Amino acid sequence: MTLIEGIVLGVVQGLTEFLPISSSGHLAILSQLFGIQEGNLFYSIMLHFSTLIAVIIYFRKDIIRLFFALYSLVKKIAARKQLKFDLYERLVLLIIAGTIPTVIIGLGFGDLFEFLYTDLKFVGYALILTGILLLFSEKIGKRSLDLSKVSYPKAMIIGVFQGLAIAPGISRSGSTIVGALFVGLNREEAARFSFLLSIPAIFGATLLEVFSIDSANVAFDASLIAGMLCAFTAGIFSIGILMNLIKKGKLYYFSIYVFILGLFTILIL
Repeated sequence: MTLIEGIVLGVVQGLTEFLPISSSGHLAILSQLFGIQEGNLFYSIMLHFSTLIAVIIYFRKDIIRLFFALYSLVKKIAARKQLKFDLYERLVLLIIAGTIPTVIIGLGFGDLFEFLYTDLKFVGYALILTGILLLFSEKIGKRSLDLSKVSYPKAMIIGVFQGLAIAPGISRSGSTIVGALFVGLNREEAARFSFLLSIPAIFGATLLEVFSIDSANVAFDASLIAGMLCAFTAGIFSIGILMNLIKKGKLYYFSIYVFILGLFTILIL
């Protein structure tokens, strides 16, 4: 892995992990079009870890409150107290509910999605589907619910949207935001929940990959460090962009890009 390839992959990972344009789709296209590979498993894990840190830093206030809420929940359950939840305790439970279907889909169809990673036709059609979802978001983006009024079944529906985004070419952030809008959340809360829901998903996927690491391939070099820094910086930047655009109802901007990329992938590659 050269330094330039490390920087390119870091930037691509950071931007596409959170912008609704599909990180897996872009990495598949880069791999086929330019011969740029994602590198060994350790390299992939460290790039994902960098984007995980980016979302934790960006939503650090929420994360701190969620940790305290989780501790409070455990104490209540252990003491068998009457379970009345405050906002953040309930948010912890919503995230758990949303993570369950994601895990089920990931474990059940992970091998299939891994196989489809090399099928650029599928990636192209999946990118077009992402574009359709983003356009659809404009039709349902005028809902008014906040997270305090979302039920656990609705959180699980959002989790299904996230699970389906394991397929290469389907944007995780785009899919979950559309899912959140579909169940009635307002735009800002939909984006916020999408990012918070991504934390256990990214952490879990990274943890599973850790167990597959060959220690002979574990090495910190200049390309890895550059890739991690670029992934982190681009991740922070892309979260800020998306939060700003979704407030303005401009999520459809990204649909134009993924439509073009999807058609290019199907017709040219």
